[in-house]
Amino acid sequence: MHAGQRSAVKTVEGNMKFLGFLAVFPLLLIAQPDPAMESYQAWEQQHRTGDDAARGRALFDASTEWVAKWPDSRFAWQQRRESLVGMRSCSPELWKEVGENLIRLSTARTAAFEAASDWVACGIHLKEAKALISAEIAWLDSQPQPATPRNGTLADRIDAVSFRSRLFYPLVTLARAGIPLKEFDSARAAIQRIHSWLEGDFKHDYDQDPLATFPDYWSTYFTLSAQLAEAEGRKADALAFYHRVVTDPYYRRYTKIYLKETSALWSQIGGTPEGWTQFSEVPPLPPGVPARYFGTPFIPWLALDFKLPPLEAAHFDGKTTLVYLWTSSCAPCWAALPGVQKVHEAVKNRNDLQVLTLDVDDDPATLAAFMQQKGYDFPAIIAPAYIKKLLPELLIGQLWIVDAAGAVRLQRSDNRIAIREQAFVDELIYKMSQQSRVARGTPVP
Repeated sequence: MHAGQRSAVKTVEGNMKFLGFLAVFPLLLIAQPDPAMESYQAWEQQHRTGDDAARGRALFDASTEWVAKWPDSRFAWQQRRESLVGMRSCSPELWKEVGENLIRLSTARTAAFEAASDWVACGIHLKEAKALISAEIAWLDSQPQPATPRNGTLADRIDAVSFRSRLFYPLVTLARAGIPLKEFDSARAAIQRIHSWLEGDFKHDYDQDPLATFPDYWSTYFTLSAQLAEAEGRKADALAFYHRVVTDPYYRRYTKIYLKETSALWSQIGGTPEGWTQFSEVPPLPPGVPARYFGTPFIPWLALDFKLPPLEAAHFDGKTTLVYLWTSSCAPCWAALPGVQKVHEAVKNRNDLQVLTLDVDDDPATLAAFMQQKGYDFPAIIAPAYIKKLLPELLIGQLWIVDAAGAVRLQRSDNRIAIREQAFVDELIYKMSQQSRVARGTPVP
């Protein structure tokens, strides 16, 4: 299995990030009815397991029945896709069937991107994938940039960043398809566009903490450059690009992919094991950086400077504040709340950090009963009108880090607190402390 196949699951996760770049999606409060949903819910109750492969095989068997019974159910085909991801299958026939049906049943253009990226991750149907992704990029290039009003909402700021970020993953997929097809000119052009975005809008729009930005962004540029150089026979260039990845402490904190490829190139140019030990040495991470959660991807934050309007009962003066937007009726929010509670418990006695949650419920009794039932005591303010003013589309489930003057400095919607709770608790406290030091003019490590 080649490197592209080994990283297929990671690439599929990247696809989902891209969907968030086209538009920052809310955690849905109302699901659209689907004929396969009831069967899936009954199946899911009986198949809760931490074994992804076993769950994938069971889901594959169940989804075989669902897609046969409900061939026009997009949900059924989505579960078919999830089963292939869980089994880490790279069957050309199965992936082609899934991709074509999801495209057929989708109104969103992103289905074509998702299918193409899945195929490229598995190294299958590359010409068809390249055609799909090229068409998608051409369409994205044709879209006019939305105007940002001078006195726009927080949602306007987020939408603008999402628009400028929309091409990263399609360009990555285009390069990954072009290299094995030996269509080097198109791959090189895609990589050059990636580099221009990283040096331009990316540096302007995103917090540049390498804890989040290097593993999935800069490392992608360097590995694509290495793979193109290697395919063209430029071994020294490939080694130089791979070196930037495998010796980066933020990357090695997360994964050890590409070590084998880099070591092989080192040997091919006559390098010795002793030399490799020196060449591949990784410097330590700066003090305080969450380092013990190997394999956990930390998600980049949007870098903003959005002054919040006054909010009764909320006091930001003097403290850096983690704000979480939620509602007790939003089941996806529930998974994140234990992590929010842990952050609150860790910082509640500090004089520089605090937690504040904004709830869109309009019934104080409902909120109080929920908090008591769950044993939560983090501050929760009912503020539906306030949130609606900032976010007309009501994007809940997102995090803000607000400075002592009441300005949103960092924001993200994909927080993944529930995936590896303690990792993200530590990372949230780390980011809050980092912003507090910035506000005080203290150097950040």
